[in-house]
Amino acid sequence: MNMSKSTVAIIPAAGRGSRLSPFPFPKELFPIGYQDVDINGHIEKRPKVVSQYLIENMIAAGADRIYIILGEGKSDIMTYYGDGKRFGTNISYLYQEELRGMPSAIDLVRPWISGDTVLFGMPDTIIEPKNAFSELRKFHGSEDAVLTLGLFPTDNPSKFGMVETDEANNITYTIDKPQNTHLENMWGCACWSQEFTNLIHQFLVKNEYEGKEIVLGDVFDYAIENKLKVKGLTFKDGKYIDIGTTSELDQALKQFHL
Repeated sequence: MNMSKSTVAIIPAAGRGSRLSPFPFPKELFPIGYQDVDINGHIEKRPKVVSQYLIENMIAAGADRIYIILGEGKSDIMTYYGDGKRFGTNISYLYQEELRGMPSAIDLVRPWISGDTVLFGMPDTIIEPKNAFSELRKFHGSEDAVLTLGLFPTDNPSKFGMVETDEANNITYTIDKPQNTHLENMWGCACWSQEFTNLIHQFLVKNEYEGKEIVLGDVFDYAIENKLKVKGLTFKDGKYIDIGTTSELDQALKQFHL
């Protein structure tokens, strides 16, 4: 079994959220649903920000350190979460000066982690089941995988990174936001070992940024090409709720209202 000395989480939050702009604050802090809060000895309902669902699920899966990557105009996220003690974890922040794509954002964290298992998810999404990260981390270890993707059914493949798997749950290839495809499952979260953390850096060195955004799926395919063990855990009844557009935000608000 692939056992690392600890489990950390990486959350990219440097994007500008242009699909919801103009917007008065980071979309990662948009309130979706409610949480129970102790107010002077009484439990009351209070709004719950969308990124908190992700953070709580990562903590439940054993993440004892969380790295949030920020960009311009995202300092409110740091103000809200602070050092993480209020949520029972340790949170650190890194700043991405130039938006060069997800792999470059993740690579900022590489000097700060060594031998750790990484959990990765998007802060403007809500994933169900609630224990998805725990199951993903367990499956990743039992398969002794280098990279494991959490897969979810979708009827809107042109919005997501789509994935094909074989009968042994090996990922055979990925394709980013295809207009037409026979594939039914998208990747929505990930777990990986140090070898993949290093591979991201290696890929970026070999593929210099030339103005075109490098997507994470390119690195997934690079791992497959290099014969690394890349697995997929399919949540057949799972849900991947994205608030990236106005219509999706409206659906989430309706689903999680009081």
